[in-house]
Amino acid sequence: MTSPASAPAPRDWQLPAQGRIILGFGARRTSGLPSTGLTLAPPADAQVVAPARGRVAFAGPYRGFARIVIIEHDGGWTSLVTGLAQVDVGVGDQVIGGSPLGRASGGAQPLTIELRQRGTPINPLQYMR
Repeated sequence: MTSPASAPAPRDWQLPAQGRIILGFGARRTSGLPSTGLTLAPPADAQVVAPARGRVAFAGPYRGFARIVIIEHDGGWTSLVTGLAQVDVGVGDQVIGGSPLGRASGGAQPLTIELRQRGTPINPLQYMR
């Protein structure tokens, strides 16, 4: 059995939508703080999918984010997806990588994806398939 500290990242992790990366992991945001994820510019109404298998822990508005989906993966890993115009999943739903989460706002509202292990932001690009 894998110890929690060395649990592997979710298998076959993928970006939740197609779109240009407009801010990379660790890049400085306009606030001056480093980015803790990737910011994408998908087309308006683009389908947003689960980045990997897991359980929806939260789906809805949260602290200044219009809509956010938080997915818990095995081994203490979590994915956060923000910038959704529409959310099509609910708390407790089981998802697989590529299953629909909702629709992107597009335009002035980019889509942001974060991958965390036990709360620590991790560069998701190193786990992409």
